[in-house]
Amino acid sequence: MCAAFVGIAVLAGVAASLAVDAYRSAVTVPPGVDGGKRVTIARDAVEQTLSADDAVKREAEALRQHRAEEQNSAARIVREALVLGDIAYGATEADVRARYGAPYETESERSMRYAGKQVVEYEYADSLSLDFVDGLVRLVKISERSSLTSGKGVRIGTPVEELRRVYGEPSMIYGEDYIYFSEEDPTIGFAFEIAHGRVEEIKMGDLGL
Repeated sequence: MCAAFVGIAVLAGVAASLAVDAYRSAVTVPPGVDGGKRVTIARDAVEQTLSADDAVKREAEALRQHRAEEQNSAARIVREALVLGDIAYGATEADVRARYGAPYETESERSMRYAGKQVVEYEYADSLSLDFVDGLVRLVKISERSSLTSGKGVRIGTPVEELRRVYGEPSMIYGEDYIYFSEEDPTIGFAFEIAHGRVEEIKMGDLGL
């Protein structure tokens, strides 16, 4: 996609350059006319400039269509597949404690994102953290050398090619994150952070987008 944007920028530069060159080469100032008030622009120069401009527009339209096709082919996550570390989106604190026991650290703060409600964060070993609102899981995150996996088996270190094979094309790529939205709610889903062609961090739940 970056290459496409670069291509548009280059074509736009070429069109501008052709226009300037055509103007400089074709403008004539008749003798005795002060200030160059009368000018003549060659027809072929104008046509060449318009042709270059049309090429830029065609490239932009092709890019727009390509992006639309990507959005149409993007995979969506069913709610039942919103699972990370065997914890589902919307699980209760009791569910989490039953599986992982008491967290080694907790933090609590109010968040305007949830209308001023209290957000409680649990920290566990294996680089696992969870956010709860009203006692329900709203975000699960794993990173570093965690051995935990998503509901479909993607883990830290999974190659991006395998990620695409398992989950399909992402709904969007934002920075280094491959993002897959839920079918029911585009504010929740998965965000797989990619570094050096492999998954480096996984978030599941409220993505803050």
